[in-house]
Parts: sequence; structure tokens; C-alpha cells
Amino acid sequence: MRMNFKSLALIMFFILFTSFQWAFQPYQEHEHQQPLPDRHRDRWYWQMPHRVIDEAGIKPGMTVADVGAGDGYFTFRLAERVGPDGKVYANDIDNRGLQVVRDKCREEDIRNVTVILGKEDDPLLPEKSMDIVLMVNVIHLVKNPSLFLKNVEKSLKPGGTLVIVQWDAEKMDSEFHVEQWDPVDRERYTLRTNLRKIYDADFEVVRIKEFLPMQRIYICQYKGFKSI
Repeated sequence: MRMNFKSLALIMFFILFTSFQWAFQPYQEHEHQQPLPDRHRDRWYWQMPHRVIDEAGIKPGMTVADVGAGDGYFTFRLAERVGPDGKVYANDIDNRGLQVVRDKCREEDIRNVTVILGKEDDPLLPEKSMDIVLMVNVIHLVKNPSLFLKNVEKSLKPGGTLVIVQWDAEKMDSEFHVEQWDPVDRERYTLRTNLRKIYDADFEVVRIKEFLPMQRIYICQYKGFKSI
């Protein structure tokens, strides 16, 4: 999704130019199983993508969507996890980012990824097809989150799961000691705001994961589904 906000500019500066190795020593060995491109190294430390995928419950053979996929940071990790018997839908409204995904799929003969150019209020995913929909750093960019999430719900299989990974104001306060937050901007990333968006769309949060240093993970299920 396109980044059209100013409040994270200072934060992202620190993210890009600060190494977080010291903060995540217990998880480093697991994540260091293969070399990483330099441009992804810092994000890899604070995003912990493999652990996010673990905690989201994504397994081989599943059909999952990466909503707000950008250039595929999570898409290709998901594709590796679900394997040849699974499928990943890479969705975004930014066709330039999705072209990077298309190109890599072609160059590396990746056959379990399908690219979908969505709309601002609808990811246009196939209905009743997804075991899990993953949204990483996306929900604050959506103009009408209730409508968007209701359209996401249409894509879930009965009992399917929505996993939202979202910036958290309180954690960022602690991490960066930001003193010049605009109160309106800060409110976009609070626990209260995120919960309101989720519940307004008739989802409920069944678990919250706190291990990420600047984000929370909301494991959500549509209220019409049975509990997981």
C-alpha cells in the first residue's frame, strides 16, 4: 500500500540506520539460517518475518493472502512456507511494487504466487478461498477500514483467520522516545484505534502477540465463524 503519512518518517529513519541485533538475541539463530540482502537486513531484525509466519499459524498446503504485499517482502517467505501444494495471493494497489513480484516469480519460476491488483476499498481476493489473510503495516493506510475488512472477510474460508501486524504507538514511544508526535497521528497507531477498526468490521481479536518491538499482532476471526 502507498505510504502517505508523515508521522513515521523519523521512525523509519531510525529503523533503516540502526541495527537491532542486540535486542533480539534469542531469535537471531533461527532467523540466520540463510544470508539476507543488505537492503532487508535491518527490517529482518525488527520484523522477524519467519516468527511472524510461525505465530500466524501458516502451514504447508494452505492458501494465504499477503494484502499490501508491496514488492513481496512477506510474499516469497509465505510461498516457501506453504510449499508447492499451497498458494499465495500477493495483493496491493501499487502496481509498481507488484511488478517486482511478477518479475521475481518469472525469473525464479515461482509457481505458487498469484498477483492481484486491488482497489482502495477491496483487495479483490477470490471469495471463500483463504485459510489466512496477512496484513502487515497496512490498516492505517486504508481510508475505509470497516469496508475494506468486510471485503477481506468475503475471501476467508469458514473458520479462516485474519492476521493484522500493525505499528503500535506505545511501543514506538518506548523505543524511540519520540517527543514530537502529533496527537492525531499518534492515535492512528494506538491499541484502542486498532481494536476499534477490527471490531467495527465484525471481526474479533482472539489473540494478541506482543513479541515484536514496534508492532502488535492481532489474530482475528470473523464473528460469524466458530472460535478457533
